[in-house]
Amino acid sequence: MLHRFAPWILPAGDLAAVMLFVIIGQRDHGLVNEARPALGVLLTTAEFAGPWVLVGWRLGIYRRSEPFSVRGLLGRSLTAWLAAAPLGILMRALVLGRAVVPVSFIAAALVFGGLFLLGWRLVFALAWARWRTQAAAGPS
Repeated sequence: MLHRFAPWILPAGDLAAVMLFVIIGQRDHGLVNEARPALGVLLTTAEFAGPWVLVGWRLGIYRRSEPFSVRGLLGRSLTAWLAAAPLGILMRALVLGRAVVPVSFIAAALVFGGLFLLGWRLVFALAWARWRTQAAAGPS
């Protein structure tokens, strides 16, 4: 049954990871839009998730290749994040109308955003590998 939903699990988890990163970042830095908190979270999530999905798709982070490799998935994911994060940072700066992006924001977005995405993807990869092993072994 898990295999049927597999194409949607990774993108949904990616969006959830980016959204959690945004929610925590906005809360910790007092940037929550009090009038419309959900709208602020959704817009900021889109600023990072958009480049992530586009760059990631191009670099094969959603490829369904067999044999599945945890290392391959994480390697492609890291490469995609290192390419997509600067684009997300630039989009965020443009939306906020900032000509200069603080180095601390760049570092935090790269490191913490990457930890959220790669952490989620590691959990997925390990669960998927375990499920595939159990499915190959057959019913016990």
